[in-house]
Amino acid sequence: MVISKELPQALAAKAQRRSWYAREDAEQLLDWIEDSGQRFLGIDVAQKQGDGSWLLTDEGLDLARQTDNFEAVRRGRQFIVEYDGEGRMFAPVWQDRDQ
Repeated sequence: MVISKELPQALAAKAQRRSWYAREDAEQLLDWIEDSGQRFLGIDVAQKQGDGSWLLTDEGLDLARQTDNFEAVRRGRQFIVEYDGEGRMFAPVWQDRDQ
């Protein structure tokens, strides 16, 4: 993940594991990505295991080839809704538009 604009501290503090967020916070992060002009690239998904460890799932959303950022963010929101569940965490991936 490339970040040239600093993520607001209040939003960064909501990460439960480095850059992993619960559904509501991931949706708020998508708002920030869109509002600050970042290019949304996709989402990684992790599932909390019974022993407390986290497993990166095969599910994920890769929008690196998507050229319309508005549509990419819309698809990201839809993906989060569809894949949300108990113990699920999301890591949105973005890149500064200038890069």
